[in-house]
Amino acid sequence: MLSMIKRVLVVLLVLGSVFSIVQQWRFTLNLSRENRGTDALDRWESRLALVKDVLPIKRGVIGYITELHTADSMSTDWDTETEYILTQYALAPLILKKGPVAEWGVAILSNKDVALWQATYPGLFEVIRVEGNVFIFHKLDNP
Repeated sequence: MLSMIKRVLVVLLVLGSVFSIVQQWRFTLNLSRENRGTDALDRWESRLALVKDVLPIKRGVIGYITELHTADSMSTDWDTETEYILTQYALAPLILKKGPVAEWGVAILSNKDVALWQATYPGLFEVIRVEGNVFIFHKLDNP
């Protein structure tokens, strides 16, 4: 009797798994390329490819600066973490470290946040606009 119950449970488990696989497959049939996020990833990577062209270093550690590093941050941690991961991917083999921790840094900031950054750290960084809200920050050798 116990072995019969085990067999029935295994059959039910297999049927449930097959049903789940078929449902997932049917769901993914109608997804367009945009819904999969590949176009968004391609756009993000192409925006940050310009950073690689402007940076004088091709390997090493660079800082990653976001709204969270300004005093007037309205960004959520989740959004910032997602952008950090995407930026790390797009700028490989460069290694990103959060914050202004290296001589060079990449920043994704609004104009207001860049102005706030420059007011917070006057004369310490050269700010180079790459495109849109993407900037490169270069620490100056000020005493």
